[in-house]
Amino acid sequence: MYDTVKKFISRHKRKLIFSGAFICGTAYIVYVVKKKITDKREKDNRDHLERCRRQQHYEATENTSDRMIHEFIKQLHLKYFTKNLRIDHIIEQLKKKNSVSLWEEMRICVFTRACLLVYAETFLVITLKIQLNLLGGLVYKSLSQDSPPICSKTQEDYLSLFGHFIEDGIQQLEEYLKSKVFKYVQQIPIQEQYNLQDLEKLFYLIQTDIASDSDSPFHSIDSFVLHNVSQNQEALLQDMVNETKELLKNEEIISVARYSTCHSFNKLMDTVTVNIPNQSVTLPTSVQMPFAKWLPILDRSVKVAENGECNFKQEVHIDPKVKVLSANVYEAFCSA
Repeated sequence: MYDTVKKFISRHKRKLIFSGAFICGTAYIVYVVKKKITDKREKDNRDHLERCRRQQHYEATENTSDRMIHEFIKQLHLKYFTKNLRIDHIIEQLKKKNSVSLWEEMRICVFTRACLLVYAETFLVITLKIQLNLLGGLVYKSLSQDSPPICSKTQEDYLSLFGHFIEDGIQQLEEYLKSKVFKYVQQIPIQEQYNLQDLEKLFYLIQTDIASDSDSPFHSIDSFVLHNVSQNQEALLQDMVNETKELLKNEEIISVARYSTCHSFNKLMDTVTVNIPNQSVTLPTSVQMPFAKWLPILDRSVKVAENGECNFKQEVHIDPKVKVLSANVYEAFCSA
């Protein structure tokens, strides 16, 4: 038996060697392929889990930013628009004496308030979206890399920078916008016949002038909305502030801000249309009346109640372009 096996091996030595090599090679290749498939599957699973975690964190950041935006808009309305640019006292004086100077004061006040609402809410939303998604991205990055978390004080100090806008920045913005409004509105006789298209053209002239102005607030949003940070602040906070200011000067973000203001002015005209009286009698677009009669309609459209609610709903934060901006900022800082 042993001799028979020995002779068989001797006769088929080469075949057995090649067969063994082939079988071993095949087994090794199968092992390598299986390992690569397993590794790839595990990597895909890890990547999928990572994407899910990042998406969930981003959505939580967005929900937080939307809640904060609603809160800041309400604060802005309560602290500023319920106390400034109101025409109640002008109307009371007009009841006693019909004065041209009072009508001129009213139209500047009403148009300034309408423009200020548009630009203020746009700047508020753009800035807070950048701040909260920048912060959210950095927080996620620290969690995923097991690095030291950003302490709550640093986060609070960073977000508190926006308080400058409600305290002082909006007053500066009002002064700038009032000069532009005066430039175009004061030359219109209060008895001149105006329709919706004329009103829209007037707002368009103001928008265009602001957008093309070398001192346009679009080029210095940070100076209106953010407190300056002293140089002796911690390095991380200083870096976050510098990054935010750079982003607010970025042309793409300025472009989104300009787009948002144009979109808000379109919504403003829709709100004015709804507030035109006697719509059942005639088409709103064909309504023509003295310029003075458009003032109470515009005032009603942008009126801010004592509880902070406003008839004019801009909802800049849900605009698709603003959402894309938020996602890009978050992605840039969570993977930087």
